[in-house]
Amino acid sequence: LGPPPTFAMGFKVPECVETDAWGPPVDSVDADRALTYAPFTRSDKFGRAADWNMTGYAKYAGNRYNAGQGGVSTVFNFFANDEEDSFSLVDNTPAPRQRYGARGKFQNRNFQRRNWNQATVEGGDMGKGAERERARQQRMQSKKQQQWNTWAHNRNRETVTYSGSVDIRPDWDVAEQVNLVQLTKLQAASLPPHEELAQCGALGVFDKTYDRVTPKLDRDLQKSKKNSHNPTTSDDPVMANLMEKKSGTVYATDAMVSAVMCAARSVYGWDLIVTKKDGVLVMDKRPEGSFDLLTVSETAQDPITDDKENINGVHKLSEESTRCNFDYAQQVLTEESENFGDGRDPFGTGDANAAKVGYRYRRWDMGGGVVLVSRHELNGVTDSKGAKALLSIKTLNEFDSKIAGVDYRKQIETQRGAVIATELKNNANKLAKWTCEALLAGADQLKLGFVSRTHPKDPNNHAIVNTQTYKPKDFAQQINLTEGNMWGVFKSVVDMCMKMEDGKYLLVKDANKPILRTYVVGADDFNDDYASEPIDRED
Repeated sequence: LGPPPTFAMGFKVPECVETDAWGPPVDSVDADRALTYAPFTRSDKFGRAADWNMTGYAKYAGNRYNAGQGGVSTVFNFFANDEEDSFSLVDNTPAPRQRYGARGKFQNRNFQRRNWNQATVEGGDMGKGAERERARQQRMQSKKQQQWNTWAHNRNRETVTYSGSVDIRPDWDVAEQVNLVQLTKLQAASLPPHEELAQCGALGVFDKTYDRVTPKLDRDLQKSKKNSHNPTTSDDPVMANLMEKKSGTVYATDAMVSAVMCAARSVYGWDLIVTKKDGVLVMDKRPEGSFDLLTVSETAQDPITDDKENINGVHKLSEESTRCNFDYAQQVLTEESENFGDGRDPFGTGDANAAKVGYRYRRWDMGGGVVLVSRHELNGVTDSKGAKALLSIKTLNEFDSKIAGVDYRKQIETQRGAVIATELKNNANKLAKWTCEALLAGADQLKLGFVSRTHPKDPNNHAIVNTQTYKPKDFAQQINLTEGNMWGVFKSVVDMCMKMEDGKYLLVKDANKPILRTYVVGADDFNDDYASEPIDRED
């Protein structure tokens, strides 16, 4: 190869010795200056001399350099074991940042609460202020826990799908649709004045001994043998006479008017037939329909089952409540009766065993050419402060205290307010409709009877446990029912129907949505038994 090159700097390149083995010869290596050798595996990590405290990796994965080495240290890692006592590392831990927003505030409040509780425990009682603060903290925690329990209960409870009041035909078209939530904000500009058109029927005298009935001195509810007559608008002879005289533009009964006025509070489905001809609306209930049946626990938090065979289902409870309401209204009246108005039978039935009911036919001018003519019912009369007081008598029935959440026999005397509050929550729509009917009929008092089953599993036998008396206007304020909203809702629905063409329509409240729909039906619909049975639809 030739002699190695020489450089001006005096650096001499070592000579290359050719041998039969790999690497330099053994005698040419200085053992003292040789590199230290230690066995290692691929999992071993080499330390960095400049990384004194390993802050860059220790905060993410603990001791990164010793991870996976099985506790065997290598000679390539640096360990500062022999540091001087005067030497200290600089603390480069980042300062805590102030958190903003709801989460940060909540955590700060919890931190302050823990510090306050700790100071209270360490320092002992700090006086009345500390007691008030502890009570306030406990109330807040209890309220939050209650809200959480309510949310979890509503989330986990089963949803019930109710069947509609009528089976909708495929060939029916939707003419109008109203969201009931919007109706709660309506207000009439002024309350319409009323005019008496006719008064007829008879009123029984209320037996005041039922005002003193208590759970310990209860009375059995007797099944009345009286006959109930409640014809629809078109079948009322007095209404037919008023239609001939063109006394109004809208004709209906008090139950129909109250159902429309309180539609925003209803949950179950219901329907009415609306016939328009020559600018006149006539509302009727559907033959073989369930419009006259009362509801039970319609607005309760826990929905009632829709099983038709269950005694605590929607259908069986409605039949039971309607029967109890009629029996109670007849039982609390004495044999003495008074003629109301001209005293004649408005329906011309000639039934000597008919129930004692007084009827008022009134006209209401709602403005804009809309005049309502309606029939109203009164159930009795009593002496009040030397004057005659007209009564509207209704009944609330208890079927199972565990389901309804209230026990009449245990709470009706000592916790009367709690019983009424529970009933207002469970039967908001029914009580609102009864109050509407009492206000429209001009009743002086509203009698509410509380009836309970003799046994929770016996829907046929009941006992009267209490009777309470309210003034309709005062009770309306208690349930947040205003006459301005009542007439505003009814006027809005009537105006909607007046805009439609002449024909026959079906006003339907959806059973599972807060929606009121108007369907266009045929002139001969509901004259047969078509709508009384469900339609078998093909899949």
